[in-house]
Amino acid sequence: MRKTLLTLALLSVNIGSAHAFLDTVVDESSKNGLMDMVSQGLNAESSPLTELLTSQLPVSTEQAAGGSSALIALAQSQLSQQSSTELQSLIPGLSNLKGAQSLLGNIESLSAVQSAFNALGLDPSMISQFAPVILGYLNEQGASEGLLKSLSGLWTSGK
Repeated sequence: MRKTLLTLALLSVNIGSAHAFLDTVVDESSKNGLMDMVSQGLNAESSPLTELLTSQLPVSTEQAAGGSSALIALAQSQLSQQSSTELQSLIPGLSNLKGAQSLLGNIESLSAVQSAFNALGLDPSMISQFAPVILGYLNEQGASEGLLKSLSGLWTSGK
């Protein structure tokens, strides 16, 4: 009986370790896939928003594109259809980032954006640096006050 319990205990530890290892492999694979997809999208056409982010923040082009995609994906999942359409019309090259958004998965909370930032090799605290740059860009593009207010609340509080 003791042998059986000991064997089961050791087996469960080994299985747990295997799952942790596989999670690491999957996470690294997803990260690489995300970076590759963002790079491919950017090769088609660079986004003025991505260029602005890389000029104002210490991030790579891929990180700027992926981080902004995560924030925009959150916005599109939470905003009204009218606000979402307005947002899409204000960001040229947004269609090039759709692949990155699909790899990011269903982003419906600020914690999901934080996870995406982690996958991109960015500290989640960078969200507070991305948001004002994106909001400033949208303001310059003629975004309505309502859209800017909604995005500001969404990206800073996660509501």
